Amino acid sequence: MARRIRHNAYDTTHMTQRVARRIGTTAAALLIGVATTWALWPRPAVEIVIPPTGIAEVHQRFGAVTTIPDTIVVPAGGRPRVRITNRDTTAHRLGIFAAPAQQTVEFTLPRPGTYTGECSVHPTAKTLTFVVR
Repeated sequence: MARRIRHNAYDTTHMTQRVARRIGTTAAALLIGVATTWALWPRPAVEIVIPPTGIAEVHQRFGAVTTIPDTIVVPAGGRPRVRITNRDTTAHRLGIFAAPAQQTVEFTLPRPGTYTGECSVHPTAKTLTFVVR
């Protein structure tokens, strides 16, 4: 005669708690992995967006947006990169960089120093200076 396995309320509750703990542990590990990847993902030192209005904005790391200043300081550590997203229908010049219409381009500044050039997306001055230090 086959043995019948009896399940009582304790067994069911215990099994449910174990499954819930495993799901919680897996979710926590996944969240930590996503957060770590986001924090360590390489980002440009400066991100500039040119909207269809043609006046450039500097987008900072935690969501702050400002109109492009006359001088942009770029940290020199690692590979100092500048990303320009041109959403305008016209190509623009930003200092030493060219931004084709409706494209995103990324540039690496070669070494610490001052780089100045003509700026077609500047609301006041017609030059833009990048200072790498």
